[in-house]
Amino acid sequence: MKSRNGFFLAGIMGALLTAALLAGCLSGPGGAAREAAAFEPFAAGAPFFLAHPTSADYGAAEEIRPLAARVRERGDGASFQWFSAGSFTNVGGTPIPGATGSSFAPDGPGYFYVVATGADPASGRVLSRASHPARIRVGARAARPPATLAITGNQRQYIRGFGGMGNAFWIGDEHGQTRPEMYMQMRDIETMFDPEGQLAFNVFRIHLFPAPIEDVLTGRYAPFMMPSNSHLLDFINRVNDFGGYVVAAPWTAPFPHWKHNNSLTGSGFRYRAGGYSHLRREYYRAYAEYLRDWAQEMADRGAPIHAVSIQNEPTYDPDYYAMLWTAEQQREFMAEYGHIITAANNGAGVPGRGGGRAGRVRLMGGSPHNNVHWNNAALNDPRAREHLEIVAYHTYGDWGTRSAPALDAHPRRETWMMEKNVNSASIGQHERDATWDMVWIVMNEIHHVIAHNESSVYTWWYLKRFYSMVGEGAFGTANGAILPRGYGMGHFSRFLSDTVRVEASIRGHPNAIGGAGHLPPGTPQPAPGLFVGSPSGPGPGFAGGGGIRALAGIRTASPETWQEMELKEREDMVSALLFDSRTMAPRQSSDMRVELPPGFVATSAYGIISDANRRHAPALVVLAQDGTSAFVNLPSNSMLSLRFRGEWK
Repeated sequence: MKSRNGFFLAGIMGALLTAALLAGCLSGPGGAAREAAAFEPFAAGAPFFLAHPTSADYGAAEEIRPLAARVRERGDGASFQWFSAGSFTNVGGTPIPGATGSSFAPDGPGYFYVVATGADPASGRVLSRASHPARIRVGARAARPPATLAITGNQRQYIRGFGGMGNAFWIGDEHGQTRPEMYMQMRDIETMFDPEGQLAFNVFRIHLFPAPIEDVLTGRYAPFMMPSNSHLLDFINRVNDFGGYVVAAPWTAPFPHWKHNNSLTGSGFRYRAGGYSHLRREYYRAYAEYLRDWAQEMADRGAPIHAVSIQNEPTYDPDYYAMLWTAEQQREFMAEYGHIITAANNGAGVPGRGGGRAGRVRLMGGSPHNNVHWNNAALNDPRAREHLEIVAYHTYGDWGTRSAPALDAHPRRETWMMEKNVNSASIGQHERDATWDMVWIVMNEIHHVIAHNESSVYTWWYLKRFYSMVGEGAFGTANGAILPRGYGMGHFSRFLSDTVRVEASIRGHPNAIGGAGHLPPGTPQPAPGLFVGSPSGPGPGFAGGGGIRALAGIRTASPETWQEMELKEREDMVSALLFDSRTMAPRQSSDMRVELPPGFVATSAYGIISDANRRHAPALVVLAQDGTSAFVNLPSNSMLSLRFRGEWK
């Protein structure tokens, strides 16, 4: 949407931003040539645990079943070493002599974990990973708690994933200074998009800059974003290597005379009847060809993208890069010229990943500022609908509703929420944005977008910023370090990406939010505006106060359309997410029973937990002997993600 940098002063910074960007287009020193990154093979040699040893409780006379682990192996396979520990941990344990297989039979209660080791056949490097720990308890059964998370088999929508935006505009620190390392680096891409990493994001949104690609890569355009921009193709390639989705969005047409106001910027909210900062009708075809050719050049340069949008926020008219569209104008553009883009063989789309025909870029509609219904005109026109493949929106000022009648018409289109930024409105409070209690203003909304709006994707604004997922060195953050909000969204992305959301409800708990898993009617929404202020301090906070929310998903092959979702074969994995956003309930916790979907029997289970003191730490999940349920404990002010593997009966 905008260059939301927390301390963006609308008048002064807007003018400076526009001047700097235009100066970068017209002049400036040439940047260094783009350096090719030496990428390692995907997950080369790293044993990735598919199933972890699982905690269980036994009666005094019951036989303890063997613990087992399963890994995805490369090269010559993996070796194993089991450990015993004095507490629920997977570090610092004592090796168990002779316990070197993928399974191990404990002879009594205790804590256990296994380390898997594998070699990369290309480099010869040896890599090891520890499983989640398991607790074996004998002589006591887990009491059935009054609260239950009931996971059904009722399918809702396909959840493709989570991610955010690369650098698009100027950024700086608390003193207004910018440093090259503050912009995106390859190590940041690795941190955020490695599917075996801490975050496992898979959606990377980039700015379709209003300048030739060569100018962006060499620094003739926006030199202040160098050398980061010189590696843009490498960033895209790495995300593609990781199986992610790269989506490009333009803020404006590339030439001022294509617009009614003869400017790359918007009108600054001085709207005039007849389309003050709209694209001129006579340039619709040229604009479609421009988007097609841009995607083609990216593919030719070895960095194909998954989807291209026609416009960032077509309903918002600021005094920086922007271009207005009406709903009727989008309908006409899609109907008359959408085929120019969708027929081109220029993208990263592949069958089985929502990409349609192999090699074709997907076309995303404009992402309105706060209203998914803006897309109705195009959705109701069969000619336009054919080319409107992804329905996009943002949630500024209004979280939106689940869908519009036009969206529900067949064939249904996925909705992708493509941008949101929330940070403290005052520069003096920005250091709070990277604290744990401030995750809830974001986590509550992610939950609402997925559970209530039934969207398939949640996309944040800048991924690397003090209020975001990875720090850039401003306002007390460490450059490249994962921030609390990053760990928070990682709970969603690691466990719910590439799943079909199924209905889940919480029974028997007074702090459960929404029996259907979403916010009840009348819940306060964020106030409209460029910035949505944070809560005044830790407390009930944002969007109806603290409470327990839940999501659940079943792993399945990636459908290409909404209708194909139910036709894909279910895989042997069920995931769930629980969080209790009550920051004013210290030391409270909730014992909960997790009921798995009917017909699913789990053979292994594990989880991760994050709170004010822990980040993605192993969580205790006790699996019932019959594999149809499990027992967990959810502390207040914490997030808990669960994964079950088993089989469908």
